[in-house]
Amino acid sequence: MSPRKIVAVLGVSETHSVFMAKQIAKTNAVLLFDHNAVVLNSVFSEIQTAHPNANVEMMICPTNASWEADVIVLSNDAVIDGYGINKIKNVATGKLVIFFENAFSSDFESHSSERIQALFPFSKVVHICESKAIPSDSFDISGNNQEAVQTVFTLLTSIGLKASEKKIKLNKKIK
Repeated sequence: MSPRKIVAVLGVSETHSVFMAKQIAKTNAVLLFDHNAVVLNSVFSEIQTAHPNANVEMMICPTNASWEADVIVLSNDAVIDGYGINKIKNVATGKLVIFFENAFSSDFESHSSERIQALFPFSKVVHICESKAIPSDSFDISGNNQEAVQTVFTLLTSIGLKASEKKIKLNKKIK
């Protein structure tokens, strides 16, 4: 990612979302949201402890977090919750929406990149999925916008994840 961005991380009760929020907070402003206030407070405290100079805020509304953000990170739970999606859909227009998914979740197949893109037709959706071949060490990245996919690749490598150019694929089916 180029100059500092404001990143909304929705659904911080997901392990990968917590890790991403902590890593992103090193260099970018982070807005945290989760329906579980205890988890939200805990993640906020963890980030402040790990990175005292981090620009991090807890948000009580996913719409406000998404409205203020340049980039929106969603986890499995955030997408499953259709109510939450409806709250942020209109404010996500034109923004980069990253859907971070665990390939080993029981309902993995229901969250295809096409489905996520359909939920956010006017956003640049990038789907990140933990590789089944090398869990927690490799990620498959796909999306319908090459620049957005490249931006996410850069973000992942800049926050310490091992990503490979070979894992980037442009999903041609989505227009």
